[in-house]
Amino acid sequence: MRVTTSSRRTRAGRWLTAAALATAAVVVPSLAAHADVPVAGTPVWIGDSAGPAGMGLYKVYVPVPGDTSNPGNPNYSGYSLEHDLEARSQITATAVEPSSYLGSNYFTDPTVQRQVLWLLANSYPALTTSQLAYNMGIPTMSQSQAIEATQYAIWRYTEYTSDVNWNFSSPTVQDIYSALLNGVTRAIRDHTLPVRADFEVTATITGPTAAQTADSLVGPFVVHTNKATASVSSDPAQKFTDAAGAPINANAVVDGQAVYLDLRGTKTAGSANVTVSAAGSSATGLVLNVPLKEGDTPTAGAHAQSLILATPSTTSTTASAAVQWTTTLHPSIGTTLVDASDQDHTLAWDGGTLTDTVAYHDLIPGTQYTVAG
Repeated sequence: MRVTTSSRRTRAGRWLTAAALATAAVVVPSLAAHADVPVAGTPVWIGDSAGPAGMGLYKVYVPVPGDTSNPGNPNYSGYSLEHDLEARSQITATAVEPSSYLGSNYFTDPTVQRQVLWLLANSYPALTTSQLAYNMGIPTMSQSQAIEATQYAIWRYTEYTSDVNWNFSSPTVQDIYSALLNGVTRAIRDHTLPVRADFEVTATITGPTAAQTADSLVGPFVVHTNKATASVSSDPAQKFTDAAGAPINANAVVDGQAVYLDLRGTKTAGSANVTVSAAGSSATGLVLNVPLKEGDTPTAGAHAQSLILATPSTTSTTASAAVQWTTTLHPSIGTTLVDASDQDHTLAWDGGTLTDTVAYHDLIPGTQYTVAG
């Protein structure tokens, strides 16, 4: 006969599852950060411009999409660093550090590089248009206006040594532009211009090395980050505690903190993937060297308009650790065969009726068991 048991559970400041059963715990201490975070030497793909005509902020895809005719949503953006060169889109470029910039304008000056970095950190898309408008005391602005003003501000430093008269599309664009330049001037005065290292964001997590069991605190998972705080999450979702089992704020984990999955009351084996996330991306400020045509190698003498990588306000740096735990259940199943007339184990010489009773305990929900008799 066959006995089957199953169950189912539903489960910005101013300026500035239950998884498959396991017989032993398997731990993956740490997985690398997502592969879509570019570093120097990473190929990227430049899509269409997201801003006004001729105003830059190109869509940047990392990694290069498998189908560039339908690339989906970009994960980065790129502003132009060179006003006078022809721009290229729908093309593969290479991310490099600013020291490998191929252009010959003022962006070769480390001070100008820092001025441009300040603009990236304090404009769109690092800030939303609402945040940017609030910082500047402007009632409202559109995405197009924010992009236009930021692009003009970048060119102001990479192409000129003093301010120039740009052909602004509206007074609001000019107001945003002026506020950005004033912000750079204050940063110079206050010695707060950033460097590339200021955009480094680290987030790593290590999982437990010992075997883990259900009905306990599974861990520790140790978080390391250079940000003030990071957040942790798990798939499937579980509650996080400290070593004593007290709940923690999963959105305010600090460097070196150890966290645990609260599996008290859970009897079955399972697995989870724990992810740490820190706001920001080290990709901010990388330069994109763009060839004149697909497949060419860009050089100082022959390259298209260079871009500088910008990251949206929603960008984060992540890493994950996976863990499995064993069950605390000890499944048992068996049968008892008796003579139905007197419940003993002897059948009369002339026959009779037998009763076979199946008994079981601690069977695993969702698992099929077969009893043969």
